[in-house]
Amino acid sequence: MRNVLLVSILLIASMGLANASNYMSLFNDGKITKDELVNTILNYMLGNSKLSLDEIRDASYVYVYWNGKPKTIVDSANRTVTIYKPIKRIVALTSDAAEALVILGAKDKVVGVSKYTKDARKQFPELSKLPSVGRWCDPDIEALVKLHPDVVIAYVRWPDPSKLEEKLKLLHTNITVIRLDFYRGSTMVEEFKKLGYLLDKEENASRYIEWFEKIEDLVKSRIPEKMVKVYTCSAKKPLRAFGEGTGLYDLSVMAGGDNVLKERKGYFDVDPEQVLVWAPDVIIAWSYAGGYETDDISGMKMEYEKIVSTPGFENVPAVKNGKVYVISADLATAPSFPVALVTVAKWLYSDRFDDVNPKKIFQEYIDDFLHINYNVSEHGCFVYPTW
Repeated sequence: MRNVLLVSILLIASMGLANASNYMSLFNDGKITKDELVNTILNYMLGNSKLSLDEIRDASYVYVYWNGKPKTIVDSANRTVTIYKPIKRIVALTSDAAEALVILGAKDKVVGVSKYTKDARKQFPELSKLPSVGRWCDPDIEALVKLHPDVVIAYVRWPDPSKLEEKLKLLHTNITVIRLDFYRGSTMVEEFKKLGYLLDKEENASRYIEWFEKIEDLVKSRIPEKMVKVYTCSAKKPLRAFGEGTGLYDLSVMAGGDNVLKERKGYFDVDPEQVLVWAPDVIIAWSYAGGYETDDISGMKMEYEKIVSTPGFENVPAVKNGKVYVISADLATAPSFPVALVTVAKWLYSDRFDDVNPKKIFQEYIDDFLHINYNVSEHGCFVYPTW
């Protein structure tokens, strides 16, 4: 008798209320309302719902925790991205995004990574065990789709949309691509705010941002009015310059350097004669030779020697005065950016940063944010000359 009465009540309560044809139809008026959610739940209980139990759970979550509204951001590629349900499955197409997700406490949501992250077992002891979707610049779309991610996080410039968004569109997937770099100091804070917001990890994002801004403010407070001139380049190819919009350029400028490449954008080749004309006081070179995965400094040392022996560089002030430095990409262009910031600032103005120990700050970052068993005094190669 009670069951019959309950069914009657449910039928009466649901009369006059339309049943959602699919999950997205709940947002026809811009948000999930109380009546829409109640109706959806009632229809499910009556066996009349066109939505799955997981979709009803998602709708309930959005109603309770998001005030019934989808979440929208403008990503770093200046595209509007709207998320209509909690993000549960992520493919991190870059190691920088993977590192950011660890910091945010969302590594449990990652279901796939790039080949580079897959190979970084020391840096990512857990994420490196996940399936690989190939190269960050040219992913294996079939492998990616098989992981059923809700979102894919990629760099702003790579891969080209023809290798990612357009292929996903042809396959009629519901996968959302979010383009966030997590390697440029000038955009790092905003990117953490945006991803933290989408993942409901605002508290962890705020904790990282507080640390970032504390170190940024420290460096800013000690930069002199007369700044030294800096040239930024590839350690492997010293005549490959890193101009505006690159992570290394951001690093040099935020550390107080007067970069000779200002108003020149991206990556480009230069003549040694031009470098001599620019007469940089310091050369900072970006390297793939070191990082978390090797304890062998010889690769970075060879790159250093290649820079100082580049024909035409012998009269460049930075080379003449022993002010050439090589820094690992794992440190310089990643969420560990503040560690690189104090490192470079100390290279530029050693007398102003005598009391600052970049290695100690790096260890604190690893312990407090990455939570891995890794001692930077015993492992890794991150700068040359060494700390």
